[in-house]
Amino acid sequence: MNLIKSMFILFVIVSCQEKIIWQETYTDKTIKIESKEFKPGNTNYIYNWSKPSGPDSTISYTIEHNKMLINPQIPGEYIIILSIDNFSNKKVHEEEFYLNVIKNPNKLAKNSKKESKKVASKRYTIQVAAWPNIEQALNDKDNLIKKGYDAYIEKYYSQKKDITRWRVRVGSFENKELASKVRKDLSEFRGKDLWIDKID
Repeated sequence: MNLIKSMFILFVIVSCQEKIIWQETYTDKTIKIESKEFKPGNTNYIYNWSKPSGPDSTISYTIEHNKMLINPQIPGEYIIILSIDNFSNKKVHEEEFYLNVIKNPNKLAKNSKKESKKVASKRYTIQVAAWPNIEQALNDKDNLIKKGYDAYIEKYYSQKKDITRWRVRVGSFENKELASKVRKDLSEFRGKDLWIDKID
């Protein structure tokens, strides 16, 4: 009886492992991660991305609403978790992504400080507002989109203050100079209380 029970447990473990699909990619290559299971008919959802866990603790990645751009530099296995909430703050979907990163055979290792700084470069976004409820944030986002801005909402929770805020942000810029130009344009009708933030 114990043998049958042990075989059943082993079967369950193997079956669960078979459901995990590892996506193979190379170091020094930007990969786009997005849900293949969740296909909403509109954009009224909040995408909460976890920081990629793996051997590279300083991995470069960018979050652009419903997708993540990741650029691993160290070989190994990485796991990313995506949790999607609706505007009632209820989780509607959760998904895990598994990356198996191997060393890029077409590129030599680059260890210079100059190259390291280039890899660690960040993208920038503009913080327009932080609302205490999702309805205000949604209206604000929609008004900015109507004016032609690439606006999105980001959920933020402060553990220290135990408060939740809904950030309204604009754009994902490759350098601070470009973000500054858009910020100047936005400030003409939104006031001066805007700031540029790095996207971690």
